[in-house]
Amino acid sequence: MTNKQTNFKYFNSLTGIRAIAAFMVYLHHFNPIPKNYAIHNIVNEMHIGVTLFFVLSGFLIAYRYLDLNNFSFRNYIINRVARIYPMYFLLTTLTFLPILYSNFNNRELLIYGLNISMLRGFFENFKFSGIAQGWSLTVEETFYFLAPLFFFFIKRHKIYLVILPLISILLGIIFVLFFSKIDFYGFFSSFEFMFNYTFFGRCVEFFIGISLAVIYKYDLPFFKRFKHYTYAGIIGIIISLVLLTILKGDLDFGIRHPMGKIVNTLFLPTFGIFMLYYGLLKERTLISKILSHKLFILLGKSSYIFYLIHMGIFVSALGKLGITSTNPFSYLLIFIILNIISIVMYKYIEEPLNIYIRRYNASR
Repeated sequence: MTNKQTNFKYFNSLTGIRAIAAFMVYLHHFNPIPKNYAIHNIVNEMHIGVTLFFVLSGFLIAYRYLDLNNFSFRNYIINRVARIYPMYFLLTTLTFLPILYSNFNNRELLIYGLNISMLRGFFENFKFSGIAQGWSLTVEETFYFLAPLFFFFIKRHKIYLVILPLISILLGIIFVLFFSKIDFYGFFSSFEFMFNYTFFGRCVEFFIGISLAVIYKYDLPFFKRFKHYTYAGIIGIIISLVLLTILKGDLDFGIRHPMGKIVNTLFLPTFGIFMLYYGLLKERTLISKILSHKLFILLGKSSYIFYLIHMGIFVSALGKLGITSTNPFSYLLIFIILNIISIVMYKYIEEPLNIYIRRYNASR
């Protein structure tokens, strides 16, 4: 095999899909469908937008760094920090300022420290503290730090695409077996927590993204035999949503069910997201054209901020102004306002900070 992709490419449609993933999580948290409609439970399962993010991260990091010559761990980490941390630090600090002002104590300082260090995602007691949805960033950062080690082995043999996630899951199980006996703020306190909220339980999603990068970079002929990956992937995602809804039963979400975990971790990433992303990379369809439109690219670029602010201080501020999602019009208004805020913060804060950090690092 020869690597046909030597230069880093920008994938417009995959930027656009980031907006869809963020909007799915928004719908999951603020379900606008009345409970007496069957589709209400399907919208509740749109937490799968997080899975779309995890698979996409696995693909993009592997595509960029898997075969990179003269790899610099320092530059790699700084670039990752430049992308994720500045806005997270700013918004997390803004979230904690009123808390620390009104109730300044050692516990709140500890929680703030765990949040700004992105360690809170390892503790069940604190996983939803601060920016509640930010627990997923602990999962992302764990992958970022471990990815170079994974690539070291994968470059030697592709069998490690299977072995490494199995080892990661086993490590997670060992952590739970050991630390669940220790009362330490819920650190790896249960299998349910480990499998749903840590990298060790969600690692398969990232490795499916890495596998996609390997297949795409080397343009494997087996995958050329089939067509309509985009629409097959969309069907796979819809089937996953339906299955999770059916498995929900009396649980709050289908992912809580053992079979629901399998659907979310294996079926959805493999037969849904993998297929969709491969189609977006290889096929020219109406879906890829829409996601590659400049509006969707802008929404995709600002989706990280949208993800961080769609619950929390901005929504609370809108509520104090009397803008609450009590009807379809106000729901849409809040959605539009949050997107406008996200775009402005992306253009005038996130992007300039990202560029500054990268240039500063390059000049040293």
